[in-house]
Amino acid sequence: MQTLKCEFSSIRIPNDPKYATAAAIYVSEIAKMIGMHAQDLKSLENGITEAITALIGYSFEPGEKENLEIRCERTPDGLQVSLRDKGLPFGKAEIDTAAPEISSADSPDMGEPVFRLKEYFDEIQFHNLGPQGKELVLIKQLKNKSITDYYAACDLEPYEPLVPPMPASAAQVKCGVRKMASTDAPEVSKTIYKTYGYTYPHDYVYYPEKIVALNKSGQIFSAVAIAGEDQIAGYGVFQAWEENPQIVEMAQGVVKPEFRSRGCFRQITRYLLERAKSLGIKGAFGEAVTNHTISQQVTHGFGFRDCGFRLGLVPPGMIFKGMDGKITHRVSLLVHFLFLQPPPVSLSIYAPPHHKDMIAAIYAELGVAPEIKDAFPTEAKKAASKSVFKIKVVGSMNFARIMITRCGRHIGEELKIKVKELCLKKTEILNLFLNLSDPLTCIYAAQFEKLGFFFAGILPGGFADGDALILQYLNSVPIDYNAIRVKSALAGKLLAYIKERDPNVN
Repeated sequence: MQTLKCEFSSIRIPNDPKYATAAAIYVSEIAKMIGMHAQDLKSLENGITEAITALIGYSFEPGEKENLEIRCERTPDGLQVSLRDKGLPFGKAEIDTAAPEISSADSPDMGEPVFRLKEYFDEIQFHNLGPQGKELVLIKQLKNKSITDYYAACDLEPYEPLVPPMPASAAQVKCGVRKMASTDAPEVSKTIYKTYGYTYPHDYVYYPEKIVALNKSGQIFSAVAIAGEDQIAGYGVFQAWEENPQIVEMAQGVVKPEFRSRGCFRQITRYLLERAKSLGIKGAFGEAVTNHTISQQVTHGFGFRDCGFRLGLVPPGMIFKGMDGKITHRVSLLVHFLFLQPPPVSLSIYAPPHHKDMIAAIYAELGVAPEIKDAFPTEAKKAASKSVFKIKVVGSMNFARIMITRCGRHIGEELKIKVKELCLKKTEILNLFLNLSDPLTCIYAAQFEKLGFFFAGILPGGFADGDALILQYLNSVPIDYNAIRVKSALAGKLLAYIKERDPNVN
């Protein structure tokens, strides 16, 4: 029984050149369906017309009645068109297409037509198929491809939630980890797509070329887990941010279902942490879901310690690792941090007096005992005339991050205006980052809390020149605190502290 190809179709035409235009239009319509740019469609149509005309002239004697089959198949490169017939087999001149060959009356060849076809196609192949005839394969690549352009739809169906047990021999195969090669990128995008669909917040993961470019620029570092000889079993990445260059975020991690429970994720994490440490990075942070504690246990095993909550960050409908299908409500994330270099022996911070004890407890969990200084109201007079802050909006999550790098004299009113604008745009979650090295943080924090912000935690290295105090704001987002699951005692204490200060809790 023959297996049907995915996103494959074919037509048959008589070996008459007058059918070439109709066949070319068919190929062009297929190319349009898979996302080929309009400017490439006309070129493709002209190339197919020339190819069919030349192939018929080469393959058949005048008056000979046969059929020509045109096959279209989506491939990782784009569109592959195969022209099949049972006429004259290809000779040496066709197989060697480096330069045009001039045909003669007693020795026909397609060298010259093929040379012209290179204007229209990215790759040309000749195959003699024995009793099945021969085929001319023409490949046209897609430009700026997302993962759905690399693979056919049936190759991108989500992984089954329950994976059949692996044979004993396969289960014994161990995962190794290496730096991602550029050729791995399409399979990486495919894996993320099949796991998350189009719900993953970092949309560059759906574009293999962007993954490669970001790795080359140093903005991310990607690693892959390899099972067997060279099969990609999983993927992980740490990401460097311009705003906090001293630390990296453990931003992504996914393992194919058939390779889970075999230590692949732990090996990827260990590899990435060692790599970041070798680069002199101060620390790494990550986030764990709170609808269960499995991922929290994994990160704690590497030495990460809890330092904050981002309430309701994961929106409904998102497919998330470790969850059964799509979630129906916003899920909160637990923030944790790991020092990759020895933690600071001497550290001075300015903490808002009313959060002083909680902040000290978080630092103690991280193994740091900072000197917490007081700032007097007169410090506000030293504020600059103009504030400096940056707002990053993630539309797919209805989320905004506000980083205040300098508090001006009118920062309270400025922030109030920005919050109103974001809420009118239906931004549901706002995180506010304040620099704990700035004395004005302890003065203005209480003012920001009057706008509806409340405590979320801290992030060491959250700024280029200091640690971050994080406040959060919920725009009509209900939080079920009873549904939040945490593992550590500090996380439980912190969650109770946050709930008590949440202005949305009745």
